[in-house]
Amino acid sequence: MSAVSENPSVTTNEVTLVRPKFVHLRTHSAYSLLEGALPVKTLTQTALAASMPAMAVTDRNNLFGALEFAETAAGLGIQPIIGATLRVRDAHENNGDIALLVKNRAGYDNLMALISAAHLDAEGAQRPGVDETLLADHSDGLICLTGGSDGPFDKLLAANRNDQAKEKISNYIKLFGNNLYIEIQRYTG
Repeated sequence: MSAVSENPSVTTNEVTLVRPKFVHLRTHSAYSLLEGALPVKTLTQTALAASMPAMAVTDRNNLFGALEFAETAAGLGIQPIIGATLRVRDAHENNGDIALLVKNRAGYDNLMALISAAHLDAEGAQRPGVDETLLADHSDGLICLTGGSDGPFDKLLAANRNDQAKEKISNYIKLFGNNLYIEIQRYTG
């Protein structure tokens, strides 16, 4: 997932065009156990070399590297965006991964609560995750990225359960409002 931010503009025939800058919003560091390989220092140095004004780290089910990332990125002049990828379970066993990005202090507190609950409530060999009710109670101050092909929405659409997908999107819009971003990707087959 990426976002654009303003960069020096170009004026053409009295129309100002903004040159977009790429910003990673779903990056996993070495703190994403068994998923990420790059240490925080390497990630931030790569972002700096690419002139990225900001970067998000969304390690799976943890904030282990959040402080190191925030300090390292800020020290390089890169706006750190703290987040995490989290499994969400619903009553119909439609589980999927979403990314949650912190907007403010309330969001950071809510993300910490969600991650803690994800680990404390996991039973046996169950993967850490939260149910949608808990997510609803802790959505304030968070930006939600819908998870692309690993998200609960895409899985419903892939199974031709379009009505359930629409209902789920409506529920997430109620939870996150303008802080919900639907991830899309191109499939080649």
